[in-house]
Amino acid sequence: MALAGWYPDPGGKPGRYRYWDGESWSEVMTDDPADPPPGAGTGRRPTPDADHHHPGRTIGIAVLVLVIVVVSAVLIVRRTDNASSIGAPGAGASGWDDSSPLPSSPAGGSPSTSGSSGPPRTAVNCPAGRPDELSLHPNDGRIHGGRLSMAPIDGYSDPEPEYMLSWMWDTEGVSQVTEPGWQSIFAVGEIQRSDGFDSLRDAARSSLDCAKRTGWYLHLAGSKNIRDEATKVDGRDAWIVTAEIRDDSPRVRVDGDQLTFVVVDDGRDGAYSVWCGMVPLGDRTRLALSQRVLSGLKVRG
Repeated sequence: MALAGWYPDPGGKPGRYRYWDGESWSEVMTDDPADPPPGAGTGRRPTPDADHHHPGRTIGIAVLVLVIVVVSAVLIVRRTDNASSIGAPGAGASGWDDSSPLPSSPAGGSPSTSGSSGPPRTAVNCPAGRPDELSLHPNDGRIHGGRLSMAPIDGYSDPEPEYMLSWMWDTEGVSQVTEPGWQSIFAVGEIQRSDGFDSLRDAARSSLDCAKRTGWYLHLAGSKNIRDEATKVDGRDAWIVTAEIRDDSPRVRVDGDQLTFVVVDDGRDGAYSVWCGMVPLGDRTRLALSQRVLSGLKVRG
């Protein structure tokens, strides 16, 4: 489940953040997600939500948020010690600094490993995207995000915005519970090049780092890159990064995930399209499925 922190206001107010304490939303809001938690007594005090003087409107927003949370719970809840809890916001880090570009990884595609349970060696400032800000897409039965699309996947959920991809925009993904407390996810979306994603390679590598740093793996034990190279998707230039992610979460049998990001140059100057595939380590059936989904990707426009 997402960690406590400031998140974009679930009521939809642009540029405003509300605090999630792990169980409920705060009544106060702020325009700076670097603020301390409400009641912490340090730093700039968050401003009260102007609507808290109107109980009826507040209750209405609360009911709307509850409905959205219940519908999206399967997609949002991951890597938790209490898999039965719902209601958290999408995973993300509070107080992200969007002013610094994402750094480039060292040149070359040689595998790298990290045996630390802490953050990756490369510091990453993951920008705050809007994964639920959707564009118009063809009504062709495929799953669309950015200018990428993938075929529906039998046994997986109906498509929904993938809030786990909190640094992306226009996302749509499907999920399947593989065991209590663990899921497999496939999703498509886009990233903004102005957020510091300067090249296909850097965007793919930085997306992998963001996944490891924004609450996907609460008991991260290490990672090993097994593929990091240029590729083609539907005839377009792309970069693929695949890593084995080790996680020591209690009460689950799986050792972690095979996690893949593919970033595609779809012809636009300001954005790249992205595909994400996440399947449990050692799950041969779903690993083969991931390859089939990847090979079936299409680029529009």
